[in-house]
Amino acid sequence: MTTKKKILIGVFIAIGIIATLQIMVATGRDQALPFPLSRVTREVAAPVQKGLAFLAKETSNFFAYFSSNKELRLANEEMTRKITQLEEQLFTIKEQETENERLRSLLGYKETKAQNYNLVMAKVIGRDPGSWYQTIIIDKGTNQGLSRGMTVVNHDGLVGTIINSTNNISEVSILLDTECAVGARVFENRITPGVVVGTGRDGILNMIHLPHDAPVIPGQTVVTSGLGGMYPRGIRIGTVAEVKIEPSGLMKTASIKPFVDFARLEEVFVIVEVINPEADIDSEAGGEDNT
Repeated sequence: MTTKKKILIGVFIAIGIIATLQIMVATGRDQALPFPLSRVTREVAAPVQKGLAFLAKETSNFFAYFSSNKELRLANEEMTRKITQLEEQLFTIKEQETENERLRSLLGYKETKAQNYNLVMAKVIGRDPGSWYQTIIIDKGTNQGLSRGMTVVNHDGLVGTIINSTNNISEVSILLDTECAVGARVFENRITPGVVVGTGRDGILNMIHLPHDAPVIPGQTVVTSGLGGMYPRGIRIGTVAEVKIEPSGLMKTASIKPFVDFARLEEVFVIVEVINPEADIDSEAGGEDNT
């Protein structure tokens, strides 16, 4: 093909494109075409117009999708942030409510026992990882009148005894310690003495040296007996969970579930002075204490 022919074909193509565009503009504006083939021209141009319109719409939707998706993502991030803030606020409120309830119980206990003991409140500030079920550390010491051998309690019952004190810190041996031994009795019958010892496990104590015919049954309350002089009598220890006869058949052992939740100790009281033992008041109210 010669150069002249190529140029001529290009001119015809250009003319055709221009004519098509003019027809599209005219038909897009609903204008009447000034030549007899207007209906045919419209039929030919219609698919092209539809295609261009569809392409324009999809292109618009494509960019709108990304714009909308970005807005949704930002809104979702903002909502997630607000939810996290609300959850943190709710957690803080629940923690404050729990602390307030615990402190109310402690203060109520202190008021109730004012006729029995002179109490000093202390916070639990640590545990020895190597002796988790043996000792706790509290934030009061000799400067606050505390000393070795003093009994430690909370509003639920007996916690343990102080084994070492410095100026502002004391170490407490708790009931779970296998070295701990407390003279105890069954509160309901008042005549069943025994010794409560730690097992080194959370939630389990044993009451030993019980006569085989002792009237001890599950559900009874165990309190300190005051024997030995270390612990004041009448302090709650726990509830009898199970009773087993020892292999010799002469004695039996009772498993005791302590009232104190040792895993969640946060505040305690130290008895710095015994004014009137609880068991004495029990005797006046319900009869003679035979222990």
